[in-house]
Amino acid sequence: MSNTSIVVVALTVVAVGAFLFFRSVGSEAAPDVAVLSQLRQAGSDLSKPHDIEFFMYFPSEAAAETIASLLTSRGFLVEVKAAASGKPEWLALATRSMVPEAAELVRLRSVLTELSAAQKGNYDGWGTPIVK
Repeated sequence: MSNTSIVVVALTVVAVGAFLFFRSVGSEAAPDVAVLSQLRQAGSDLSKPHDIEFFMYFPSEAAAETIASLLTSRGFLVEVKAAASGKPEWLALATRSMVPEAAELVRLRSVLTELSAAQKGNYDGWGTPIVK
């Protein structure tokens, strides 16, 4: 088998795997997979734990504190502060050390979106520093 054939087979396997993954988790995985791809391209070792920050915004400090209490009981470290945007919003910044895996990040997106909405808030995604 030539090198070209091996590359074509490998790319086909990757493409089929990506198709099956997206079909199983749906399009809601796209933002998380995109960030993981950016981290990988920047040289982050995705097999190592990362301190991942999850951003949620709320119309009141009380709503942000309610989420903070709930997420703290679920193993997150949470800081509540006025949003830097200048808008009358409050940020609940939840941090968890974990290996960044697409399926778990998609699950957390769903959970955090639902919890935020219950307090009239908005889940705004996640970020993490590069880990070598």
